[in-house]
Amino acid sequence: MATIDTIADRSTGSAIAGKAYFETSTNKLIVFNGSAWIELDSDGTGAVYENRWGASFDGTGDFVDCGNISVLSNASSLTISGWFKFNTLDTLCLTSGSSLSNRIYFYVTGTGSLSIYFDGLNPMTSSINLSTSQWYHLALIKDGNGSNNLKLFINGSLSDGATGSFTSATGSNAGDNLWIGSASAYTGLPLDGLADEVAVWGSALSNSDVVAIYNSGTPTDLSSLTPTGYWRMGDDSNDTATSGGSIATITDSSGNGNDAVQATASKQPTFSDLTGETIYV
Repeated sequence: MATIDTIADRSTGSAIAGKAYFETSTNKLIVFNGSAWIELDSDGTGAVYENRWGASFDGTGDFVDCGNISVLSNASSLTISGWFKFNTLDTLCLTSGSSLSNRIYFYVTGTGSLSIYFDGLNPMTSSINLSTSQWYHLALIKDGNGSNNLKLFINGSLSDGATGSFTSATGSNAGDNLWIGSASAYTGLPLDGLADEVAVWGSALSNSDVVAIYNSGTPTDLSSLTPTGYWRMGDDSNDTATSGGSIATITDSSGNGNDAVQATASKQPTFSDLTGETIYV
């Protein structure tokens, strides 16, 4: 006879196909389907997509290296998307390029404006200021190599004044690794906050795609959009997330093998349980 056991947290449950539990930390009935934990609804159907985990960066040098993502330097069109929550301002989100003249930097200034740096020193800057202790979805779209081919979206809306032009990061540093949480060219201002559901594409997503990703404040499954790289910060079935546990590897959920890694223990971010966070209800 089948039984439903009670556990405090699914991370302590046996990942056996068909195994069901009542999880007291969330008051939800969950079952493991062989690859992921499913939360059962009252009609007996389950929501396979789960977004429980994020990565916490301590502001003293934590980062993960996602490897060489060629579309960030070679594609005529690209999209970068991610969710971030800042404990302090004057901090970096993600970077690509070890040279200050060949780079893509997402940087939140001390006043909260979001600056996107490319192959020069003149940033594209948002017209609104971000705040601490609040989740934001950030998306950058490069559509072709013409003028004003860049668009910056914050929480699903095009940021006024944040348009610009960019061809590609060329030269000896083109195609350098993508880092989440810090910069290979500059050791200051590492991310102090949380990151989740970071993804890149070698194509320009539509405005409606960006709105769907934001989904009124609730992250959604990106797999149908076929990202080139997709780092879920603990929610991939191959990740082994535990609350407060150090992150040595984050699986690339796109299937392209660009796993994010950090071998140095002192620079490893930690898994953060997002249960109860406003956008993760």
